[in-house]
Amino acid sequence: MNKSFWFPLIASIGTMIFLYVIGFLAKVDMLVFKFSLSYTEISLLPIFIGMVVGFICERIMKLKVRS
Repeated sequence: MNKSFWFPLIASIGTMIFLYVIGFLAKVDMLVFKFSLSYTEISLLPIFIGMVVGFICERIMKLKVRS
């Protein structure tokens, strides 16, 4: 696979992990992943932000290839 696939994927996953770690360390409920035997709670904000970062990274790479 070429780097036009890997860079946006790594950027989005890295952003998601970074935001979940920040949420865990700072105890921010909007950025935290909680699970127990009775329920699982996943914050969707880091997922959405990670997807946006991936799309932006992909667009930047396409613009650089064109120019």
